[in-house]
Amino acid sequence: MLRFMAFVRNNLHWLMMAVIVLGLLNLRFLGGFSLPRELLVGIVIFLVIFPVMINTRFEEVFSHMKEPRPVFCSLALNFIVSPLLALGLARLFLSDSPELAAALYLIALAPTSAMSAAWTAFSGARMATALFLIPANLLFAAFVGLPFILPLLLGDAIQVNQAAIVKNILLVFLVPLVLGDLTRRVIIRFKGQEAYQRRIKPELGGVSALGVLLLLFLVMSLKRNAVLLDNLGMVWVIAAPVVWYYLLMYAAAISWSLFLVRRGVLAGEKAAVIVYTSVARHINISLALVLSTFPLESATPMILFLIVGYILQVPGLAFYAQHYGKKLAALPAGSPGSGAGAAGQPARIR
Repeated sequence: MLRFMAFVRNNLHWLMMAVIVLGLLNLRFLGGFSLPRELLVGIVIFLVIFPVMINTRFEEVFSHMKEPRPVFCSLALNFIVSPLLALGLARLFLSDSPELAAALYLIALAPTSAMSAAWTAFSGARMATALFLIPANLLFAAFVGLPFILPLLLGDAIQVNQAAIVKNILLVFLVPLVLGDLTRRVIIRFKGQEAYQRRIKPELGGVSALGVLLLLFLVMSLKRNAVLLDNLGMVWVIAAPVVWYYLLMYAAAISWSLFLVRRGVLAGEKAAVIVYTSVARHINISLALVLSTFPLESATPMILFLIVGYILQVPGLAFYAQHYGKKLAALPAGSPGSGAGAAGQPARIR
């Protein structure tokens, strides 16, 4: 089972593309499905988000508040720079597509993912920093970014009740958070810490990945998506702003991290974590909010938008971690920061 789950996690972006095709083929030749919104939301909450929340230790945030610099540096990037980039790209590319603009804002306001921790470990960056930056960003997103910044970005383009956003955040974030924390404590109590770490924890990421694949197949198979089959060109409309968002976030995150190292604010092992908690986005939470907040007629193109982000960030993180992340993590505070950039030339802060 561990090998199967590892295969799913390691090949998720390819499997997602295959599932999209299968869903559209099901729609074309078998007529697709008519499914209630509640079923789709339930899949997101209990198969996609809940397994991830079991492995997320939110108490780490409070135990590391004596080290606030990485938190503030990360939050500034994710909740000032990121939404401003999304706003500019939405006005440039998506002025006639408010639903797709909303999907871009959701990507911009839901930072970090389980991949942030995985690539932190791979590059030799400081895992303890990742373990409190991830929940710190998620908590800030849940209580500030999504309920307050998102409505400001949406403006009058889409009429979304702010109370409904708050209610859905409670549903898709806090409920799995509480249940996940309780579940982890029960597992450790009855199975032991070693069994949890060695046998159970590694499989939870695979369960979440399977949930994403099931959700994607069902959404692509919805009968109301028949219009997509005649408008496949919209994929290019979706791809351009997502690609630009990730490129600009990489540039911003790497430049900011190198600046912090050069100024002696953070050592490279901590600054590298800021890159991973910024360019990785929590697409699962964005998916849940799309399905629970917006009409199903709008949900499919928005979900496609999010999935393009999912597909892009996996190989992007792998490439950066393998070629540049280790160099950044090895820099001492006050270093000029050469060789840790994302381009072919050495990056220097002058």
